Amino acid sequence: MKKTFLVSLALSSALAATASDVKHRSIIELDGTKQYLSVPAHSDFDVAPNESYTISLWFNSNRTYFWGPTQRVVGRRLNTKRDSIDRSGYDLMVLRNTAKNFVGATLSDRQGSAKNAFDGWAPSAEKSEMRHWYHVAWVVDRSANKIRFYVDGHETHNADISASEPWHTANELPLFIGAGQEEGKAFAHFGGMLDNLRFYKRALSPQELLADRATERIKPRTKGLVAAFDFDGYKIGDTTIRDVTGKHTATLMGFDTSIEHANIKSFTARRTNGSLVGRGDTQALGLATVGLRTPDVLQEISISLTGTTQLSDIKALKIYETANGDRYDHRNPGRLVAEGIATEELVTLRAAKGNPTLSNLSKLWVVADVAEDATEGNIIKAEIKNLKFAKSKNFTPDQGSLGEQTIVLGRTLVWTPGENRSAHYRIPALVRLDNGSLVAAIDKRKNSDYDLPEDIDVEVKISKDYGKTWSEPITVAQGTPEHGYGDAAIATDGKTIHMVMVAGSGLWFYPSAAKKPLEMYYSQSVDGGKTWTPVKDITAMVQTDRYPNGGFFGSGNGIITSKGRIAFVAAMRIDAKWGGQMDNVMVYSDDNGATWQASPVARYNGDEAKVVELANGDLMISSRNRAYKATPRTYVTSEDHGMTWSGPRVWEDLSGNACNASLTRYSKEDGKGGKNILLHTLLEADNRTNLRIYMSEDEGKTWPYARTLCLGEAAYSEIAILPDGTIGIISEEDDRPAYDIYFTRISLDWLRAGKRQ
Repeated sequence: MKKTFLVSLALSSALAATASDVKHRSIIELDGTKQYLSVPAHSDFDVAPNESYTISLWFNSNRTYFWGPTQRVVGRRLNTKRDSIDRSGYDLMVLRNTAKNFVGATLSDRQGSAKNAFDGWAPSAEKSEMRHWYHVAWVVDRSANKIRFYVDGHETHNADISASEPWHTANELPLFIGAGQEEGKAFAHFGGMLDNLRFYKRALSPQELLADRATERIKPRTKGLVAAFDFDGYKIGDTTIRDVTGKHTATLMGFDTSIEHANIKSFTARRTNGSLVGRGDTQALGLATVGLRTPDVLQEISISLTGTTQLSDIKALKIYETANGDRYDHRNPGRLVAEGIATEELVTLRAAKGNPTLSNLSKLWVVADVAEDATEGNIIKAEIKNLKFAKSKNFTPDQGSLGEQTIVLGRTLVWTPGENRSAHYRIPALVRLDNGSLVAAIDKRKNSDYDLPEDIDVEVKISKDYGKTWSEPITVAQGTPEHGYGDAAIATDGKTIHMVMVAGSGLWFYPSAAKKPLEMYYSQSVDGGKTWTPVKDITAMVQTDRYPNGGFFGSGNGIITSKGRIAFVAAMRIDAKWGGQMDNVMVYSDDNGATWQASPVARYNGDEAKVVELANGDLMISSRNRAYKATPRTYVTSEDHGMTWSGPRVWEDLSGNACNASLTRYSKEDGKGGKNILLHTLLEADNRTNLRIYMSEDEGKTWPYARTLCLGEAAYSEIAILPDGTIGIISEEDDRPAYDIYFTRISLDWLRAGKRQ
């Protein structure tokens, strides 16, 4: 039975103690791309010049935003140019990242300016995790002349309301729930679940906010309440939702309303973010989200495999249900719902034991067990054709396609947000040792996806079976909120692993400067990555007086040259300001890591870069361009082991997004693979999507071969060559809610078959 909200908003101590146990029985879920709610303009959503106000809500988000517009949960201002239109208003935002910028607001005056009002972010009260419920409140308190933020009843931030021009809003805009407004259109959509969104024309006290947090159903005549969307009467398939007061009706925008079925009122099917599946069990093909008005027992799901190259590549098909639809983790697959054997093009998956009941919005992952001898390059194509329930009539979706996936040798999730009490993982590196082991390094970004300065550890995992399974994480450098480590790069001679990293002040948004430069550190492992020497500060050796503003390594991999030189590439700051010039230099050691030096400038105004040794002993650096669109990759060469460098040149046939990438030698001498083969990864897009791997058979003169590794969202990647000649790639993919770190294994033959037109 739902609790009733007392008119006085009083709350007993016993009830307060159970506030964290609130059950969200009635919610609304938004997809983060097109869905939102629109409420007609009304003075109830205005804030008068001397009026206090409170907006409170529960949210559970599938996504943070670092690149692009931040997701809005409430939007009532125009994010457009200034003109005669009244642009006063407010936006409430969530999860720029999960600790420092947890909730935020932008409040604009009539001209659309936020300079006389609050415009910024508030942190969470404690360390926050993704895919959890949080209660947040924004309070305009005129008596104290403050704007306050609360997270789970704790005040986390406050700011003064300007005395010279007190903020208020009285515009004629509709209220958007789950999006902001731009030229009358929705943008910056929220992805996740919302509950109990309430508007008060008064400032609630901390005690009253605890009561609001603990109450699932509120009375219409509650003191100061002007609107409340508790979603209690919402059913899948509804087109409108009435608020508790009965005065405001929200129209659901972007929701599927065309399904003619008594119980199934919404259905979507999509492919995964990636485009490859590996040999082995539980390889996700795609996701179906089924919206039921009332719970029902699933009996069968029929899936068409028409277009699949070879049915024997698939040992079995399975359906797993998960709470969230943002990712599939084969290590924690969820509840088994149905399974079947792929003996015909139309496969019937029968319900698993226990009569699985689906309810509300069920997230169903279609998963394939791929045969260990499946042919690399073959296609698996799947489409959901029919769902059979115990009570409801059969349902045949108009569009149930899950797209197609290409089979490769291996595909494994290595790190994912939320594991090991870390909100994010970023910046992968990868090396292979003589004993065949793989060692992968990563930034464990505990609270945020932000670069330094943040609380970041550098850790590694080890695989002894060509990337199929990975060890528990091993910490190399443990960060603190005051001093984190990150952006590691590693190199090996097959036995000893050399790691460099940066620490301390910022990489991008908080640049290091002469007074407080970004620090550089070194560590070494001689036992296959199991243990590491204490990190050693090498900052003074690298920076000298040439680079007082500091710099950072091109994260990923370095090399050990034929002369025994350990070499990485760094970007050193010429200007102290953010966005100023950075020059690429080679940072090297000729004494097994005891001392370090920086070469003369290799590329002026460079960025993250990688180095490789050519067959004749020359060195080549491939450098990220400083542009926010696809551009040809820039490279330089050295004939004297890094003491002087050529002028910059570009690869016109190697063009992509401004992003870190990998450059790796596959072969030098003739062998079964061929001679003088280089490999390069790159995002072949203006944005961070479409990760590709390229092959050159003439040491970088041309790049005639390419294959797609991830068609959707992706970013940094690194390559290692395995003892059997296959290629391992570690990559950041699917930035929802933050990057998954995948290991993919492919053959040279499959790559060579990808001849570019």
